[in-house]
Amino acid sequence: MSGGVDSSVAAYLLKKAGFDVSGVFMRNWDTRDERGECPSEKDFWDVQSVCRQLQIPLQEVNLVREYWNQVFSVVLNEYAEGRTPNPDLLCNQEIKFGVLLAKIFDESFGNNKEDRVWFATGHYSRLQRVGRRVLLLRGADPRKDQSYYLASVGDEQLERVIFPLGNLCKATHVRQVARDAGLTTANKDESMGVCFVGERRRFADFLAEYIPQIEGDIVTLDGQVVDAQIRYMQQPIKCNMVRNEDSALHKYRVSFERPVYGVAPGQYLVLYDEDVCLGAATISATEHNLGT
Repeated sequence: MSGGVDSSVAAYLLKKAGFDVSGVFMRNWDTRDERGECPSEKDFWDVQSVCRQLQIPLQEVNLVREYWNQVFSVVLNEYAEGRTPNPDLLCNQEIKFGVLLAKIFDESFGNNKEDRVWFATGHYSRLQRVGRRVLLLRGADPRKDQSYYLASVGDEQLERVIFPLGNLCKATHVRQVARDAGLTTANKDESMGVCFVGERRRFADFLAEYIPQIEGDIVTLDGQVVDAQIRYMQQPIKCNMVRNEDSALHKYRVSFERPVYGVAPGQYLVLYDEDVCLGAATISATEHNLGT
């Protein structure tokens, strides 16, 4: 549980459905901001409040060291090399559905892995089980679909996972469920910042505390000096992917049917077949003249 309305409603729906629910709060970052406030503390208070309302136990898991080593340090190194990583995908892969999931199952199962314990989050994504495979699908709410951020989480990690909000619309359903249930997070604003930066700080200012800054212009391929704007969301674009037999470093080559703005090394390419998320890979190089 993150302290937001989504994970609060997920816990509420599971308890209402008869599950024996326990809340887990994952602490990844503990540095205070310029006002002396730690954003995660407010979130933890909200989680405690909701758990009291739902009358479910709560456990706090400190993963600050793991997050620093497996996510933050990696992200800093990528930025220092001039690439553009995505810490959210890395966090889901390495921490939330990696270290945290393993801790929960080890403590719950021990060496007796029965089919009794599930790991639920408030992600707007769906899962489809086909034989022994677990397919990741887009969430039913197109404005909140979060399958992109889960694309690097493997089948084995998703085997014991459920997404209670996958078929729901946040604006018309989830908020109303929270209000009807009287949850204290029902009207809480969405968190849009990177967890280790917070919402009030400029990302460039934050990076300057860890990476020496080299001033310079942003220049296009034809030599024009421009301002920059970071994309938030992008519509899927058809592409063709082939195995690159000539390079051990660049294992696959992806071509888009039309040029794509802002593609850069370090970003994640996420592939879909209709609603099914096929997986993700890190972009290692680009060929702008080909739009790839």
